[in-house]
Amino acid sequence: MRHSWIVGALLVLAAEAAAQDTATFSFSQNHAGTYPRSISGEETIRVDLSGLPERAVIHRAMLRPGRVEGEAVTHRDVAPKVLAEGQEQPLKLLPPRFNAFDVTAEVRAALAAGQRSVSFRFALFPGYQSPENRLDVTCSGRLKREIPVVTNLTAIHRGGQTILTWREPILKDVPEKLTLRQWVALRESHVVNSRRHRYRIYRCNEPVTPATIGRAELVDEVEPLTGWDGDFYGISPRPEAVIPRYAVIDGHPPVPPGFAVYAHNPKSAGKAFYAVTLAVDGEEDLSSFEHALKEAVDESVGPGVPVLQRVEKPDEFTYVKKPTLHYYVRWESPPNANLPSRPIDYLVAFPPTRRDPAPVGLHLHCWGGSLEGGYGWWYDAQQGAILISTNQVPYDWWTGYHENWGTWKSWREGVVRDYTQARLMSFLDWASTQWKIDSTRVFSAGSSMGGSGSPNVALRRADRVAWCVSWVGVHRPAESPQFASSYERVYGMTEWRLLYQDRKTRAFEYFDDAAFVRADPGRETPLIVFANGKNDAGIGWPQAHEFWKALQETRRPHVFRWGQGGHGQRALLPGEDPGERELGVDVRLDRTLPAFTRCSLDDNPGDGDPEIGARTGQSNLYLTWDTAAENVVDEVGRWSLLLKLNKQAPKEACTVDVTPRRCFQFRAREGTKVKWRNVAADGAELQSGEVQADQWGLVTAPAVQVTRGGNRLTLELQR
Repeated sequence: MRHSWIVGALLVLAAEAAAQDTATFSFSQNHAGTYPRSISGEETIRVDLSGLPERAVIHRAMLRPGRVEGEAVTHRDVAPKVLAEGQEQPLKLLPPRFNAFDVTAEVRAALAAGQRSVSFRFALFPGYQSPENRLDVTCSGRLKREIPVVTNLTAIHRGGQTILTWREPILKDVPEKLTLRQWVALRESHVVNSRRHRYRIYRCNEPVTPATIGRAELVDEVEPLTGWDGDFYGISPRPEAVIPRYAVIDGHPPVPPGFAVYAHNPKSAGKAFYAVTLAVDGEEDLSSFEHALKEAVDESVGPGVPVLQRVEKPDEFTYVKKPTLHYYVRWESPPNANLPSRPIDYLVAFPPTRRDPAPVGLHLHCWGGSLEGGYGWWYDAQQGAILISTNQVPYDWWTGYHENWGTWKSWREGVVRDYTQARLMSFLDWASTQWKIDSTRVFSAGSSMGGSGSPNVALRRADRVAWCVSWVGVHRPAESPQFASSYERVYGMTEWRLLYQDRKTRAFEYFDDAAFVRADPGRETPLIVFANGKNDAGIGWPQAHEFWKALQETRRPHVFRWGQGGHGQRALLPGEDPGERELGVDVRLDRTLPAFTRCSLDDNPGDGDPEIGARTGQSNLYLTWDTAAENVVDEVGRWSLLLKLNKQAPKEACTVDVTPRRCFQFRAREGTKVKWRNVAADGAELQSGEVQADQWGLVTAPAVQVTRGGNRLTLELQR
């Protein structure tokens, strides 16, 4: 009995000792890795596994084929098809980045059968670069060379997100400040021109040790230099600009130079332990986890919380004096981004005169702009409006992008999702918990690319956005003469006809503003204020004209201005004295507003030919209405507004069709008879008539006289 106990104890000790010898061995087709030149072949490759320790316990195996992304980008609709020898089903790509294949079962099967090699056939693989092929096998065993150890691992959990930081052993002598030029050179060395250095993040429900690493989840593999905010200045930074580092705790200094940052959003709540290792040419030393987390992180599920980076108080910002600027970063993940740990910069700017609750403007920058500019004015700053801005990553024109963007998965297997608009709304939701925000007075604004995004966001988030202003935007992505290809980079080629996330509507159609408003004329939309240049050859006049036609046809609240300003054409905001910076009427989500169409003062925009019609002109610019609550009637069976011409109107009176919009009490069924009366300021009746509600429940009073002195239009349902 005693003898058997000793034998059993020795076996346990032997197993534990073996478990201490754990590593990832890499087999490569080139000179790198644990076993260089151990992969042969091209279309079919054979991996010589004879270097693996005898009776190795295989924890995981990952095939990492060589691939030139620049060559593969034109074949985004094609899924790589790689098969193990004797198998008919293609290998599966590994989440979360889907740029490697899980071949654990195949390697285990080969070894179990007494084979010392495994083979794979590349039936289809866009951008294939066989010399860069590599197979990484994590198993029991010990490396022959020393791998630098990750140290100083910390974890902070906030709002459903665990932020990890660690010291990068390969960046020991990095200076305190890095200019863009220096940062790019460092990336060239460690990321672009080298496949040598990557960090692997592990998560487990027990402490990560050599004995438990086989049960740990491989959360992700990331590049070096994640502690620097290389996206802060947008895509056009100055070479000598200093690249900021990320802060991970509000009000604290940024992480030290040479520290990495990664954010993980767990799918379920509970306690978890983390470890981070350095992989050099795929090799990992997993024999010791001295620097893994010793205490569990108590995790919840959520999007994470923006982290305050710094507060600045410049003398002036976008022509507003003495503002206060709060800079934030949130590491976005699905459903706000398609890939995990995507750091996005946000700015929350306060004018010198605060207002509680405050209107909020979502300011969307142009191509080459950033969160610090390129979106026109700081709108309604004199009215106390808070400015919220962010950087556009990737360049999807503030709409959305394919869920397989940046991965090896076929775009035909997925859909286009509104990640960008989702994260904007998510940040707004969070901001509403930090400051007193008037959720009824949220608006969007932008120029060029931002002018494309501002109405796109407003129309599709009509329950959140009261109005928008747009300068020289693309309103029909497929119809822009110069920038349709830019949309194709995020939606897929137009001929692929890829779907939006509803899996019914083509993405190009869903993000087409004209098609969107025509799809459901009864759907409520914000006030759309926009401008386009007739001579803007890049953005294109026909698509802008078609959007205006769609707004007129579906009777939407809108103001349109066009001219010969090219890509510098600016919009004017309606009100008593229309200007560029301040909205002169109080447009809010909880109050009705009129839609004006076929105004007699409208200039003739012609058609899709920029040479036809007025060279410069406007639609609805001279009309305004009284927005004081006591003068607005939106009741069951009755609707009434005081309408008038503003100071810039060229005549004393006009006629215009008026349709009540965004009504809360005044509703009409199809065919309902509605009487309307138009009364002058002195009480004299100017007009009256009877109309019927159409199939969408819309009621339009035709050719209503509107004067400079003002007159009241009243509609009443007939029983």
